[in-house]
Amino acid sequence: MTQQKPKSKTQPANGTMIGTAVLVGFCGLALWGWLPKGDAQVQEIRTPNNDLTARLESSQETLANLIEVTGERPLFHSTRTPPAAPEAPVAPVAPEATLTLVGILGSEGEKVALLRISTSPQIFRLEEDARLGDWQIVAIGDATIDVRKEDGTTDRLSIGE
Repeated sequence: MTQQKPKSKTQPANGTMIGTAVLVGFCGLALWGWLPKGDAQVQEIRTPNNDLTARLESSQETLANLIEVTGERPLFHSTRTPPAAPEAPVAPVAPEATLTLVGILGSEGEKVALLRISTSPQIFRLEEDARLGDWQIVAIGDATIDVRKEDGTTDRLSIGE
């Protein structure tokens, strides 16, 4: 029988050699990218395009062109204001409320007037000297009533008017 020699632990396998070579190659490329460049590339950085004086002159030319535009259309001038908002429409004025005599109920000593205000569908039952809004009942007759407004004017209302 032939005996096989045991593998030595000091010899790396072929796959490990390839991996090590690839790693060394990548490290070399990274180091080469970090190395300082020659004088040709330093000169490119100091070109006149990056010169502060050249950039200042360029911005002054741009500002000079803008001054001409603002001279034609000044920023703070009455012609530059937005148009005024349209005025809100005026609400129609509600007509003044009027009092209408609907009927009279009761006998000579205890009469009640049935009244309606033009702004309300409700009918009110009022006795003499009672108040309804701006009106006060002064006297109740057979077919008419006398009403006094707060301003002191007196009106006579009759049924059906």
